[in-house]
Amino acid sequence: MKTGFCLHGTWVIERPELLKALDEIGCDGVEIWQQAFEAVGLEGIAKKIEPYRFEVASLNPYMDFTTSEESFGESVKLAETFLDYASALNCKRVRTFTSKMGSFKTSDEAEPVHWGRAIKGIQTVADMAAEKDILCVMEVHAGDGQLYDTSEATLRILEGVDRKNVIVNLQTPLRGEDPLDSARRLGPYVQHLHAHNWIGGWGKFTYLDSEDGDVDFPKYFDILRSQGFDGYISIEHASYRDTIEIARHEIPYLKKLIAAKT
Repeated sequence: MKTGFCLHGTWVIERPELLKALDEIGCDGVEIWQQAFEAVGLEGIAKKIEPYRFEVASLNPYMDFTTSEESFGESVKLAETFLDYASALNCKRVRTFTSKMGSFKTSDEAEPVHWGRAIKGIQTVADMAAEKDILCVMEVHAGDGQLYDTSEATLRILEGVDRKNVIVNLQTPLRGEDPLDSARRLGPYVQHLHAHNWIGGWGKFTYLDSEDGDVDFPKYFDILRSQGFDGYISIEHASYRDTIEIARHEIPYLKKLIAAKT
């Protein structure tokens, strides 16, 4: 297992002090968003991260297979670009969204045509990625318009796609589910985590090991590890207090948790 940190938006460009801190505390990898590549291109990103020891854990573009045939085609081209970026950066994971952010309030709104396009789109990207030995990461969570907002919806996509190089990045809470139940149900497919804890509801974030947190993170982690989890655990939404302070707390905590025996 490895520790990761999400560099949202253009953080990889704008936050050199954060990159230095992540390197100093031994973070294994960083996730880089599409906006950063749009700002400075592949060469610019490579220059920003070249001085550091961490690897690129994942590239996170915004695909949209469900809106229309036009958006489907544009998303395939976007995937081709980011698979090339991933190869150049020796990155083995690329995020595969199904839809434009906010397309659906819940997956219950999706029609058969949307499910069909989503499955076909991820299949198409997975087949291209397999040629480069890259994993397609389904970032599974609720509330942003993706079709995989519940365990049932996620399994529907996974079974339809049926590709060995498609994995789940589990970001709880899923719609109407306890995080522990989501971990039990999706555990066999999970090889990436966006790790969170919160107090009193999503968005009210706190440290993973907080005694007041709504999530028993060690128990959540043990459920996943018992089902074979051996991937990246990335810290995301690290803006609820000083970002470097969060990194200096959470990365060592995760390393300790990884090293501990169950």
